[in-house]
Amino acid sequence: MEKITIKDIARFADVSVATVSYIINGIHEERYTQETKRKVLQIVNLYNFRPSRLAQSLALSKSRNIIILMEKHQTVLQKAESYDFLRMLGKTFEKMGFNLILRTYPEEIKVDTADAIICVGMEEDKFRRLAQENFVPFLSVDGKICDELFFQIYQDFDYIIKKGEKQFGKGNFSLVLLDMYNETLKKDIKTMYDGVFFLSGNGLESLPEGNVVIVNSSFKEIAETQGRNVLFIPSNTQSKIDVLIDCFNKATERVQGMVHTVLVK
Repeated sequence: MEKITIKDIARFADVSVATVSYIINGIHEERYTQETKRKVLQIVNLYNFRPSRLAQSLALSKSRNIIILMEKHQTVLQKAESYDFLRMLGKTFEKMGFNLILRTYPEEIKVDTADAIICVGMEEDKFRRLAQENFVPFLSVDGKICDELFFQIYQDFDYIIKKGEKQFGKGNFSLVLLDMYNETLKKDIKTMYDGVFFLSGNGLESLPEGNVVIVNSSFKEIAETQGRNVLFIPSNTQSKIDVLIDCFNKATERVQGMVHTVLVK
């Protein structure tokens, strides 16, 4: 790809070249709204644009730290599932020489000491608010963000439903999932299949009768002990971690021309 110029940044942001120059150099900042400044700086970050002063400040920001943002889980099963994912992710990033910093309660956070921020299962509006306040790469895992500016990685639920139909027949099973904070993905799954059941508590007493398709290892064995026919298609797999690492590398290296929504089978 040809080198990005300040004219390209101005065109992408739909502002003048002078506006881009002033914003990235911190001149006449009072002239511009926060929305305009955020838009310009996000595009600058996305395309790895490097004017001299910005180049120096961004070069210094390489910290080998990655922040993981998660909601505070409400149930034991959610905690168990998250621990399983973080264990796999931490092991892989450690081999790459990165430090993982886990944070919860991410209502407001500004970061200047991390190479990227990975949001796990975060609700879309909250993700957007945080992304507007930070100019490092943001990635979403297990949450749908309707914006191709950001990498988003989650299971291919259409594939899961088709596997369930092959195993049990159409309409002859329930897709049982841990409850989600990301309502956008949750609504999408509900439109794919009528028999979707989101488990919101610690108990499994209210599970639907009959065959079940499960993606969360935290209650697979419990369902099996109840004598149910279970098809288990795990959410936390090395394949998912590998996809996330690949997206992380592309985001931090500002690789262009990539599809940012990646579905994991």
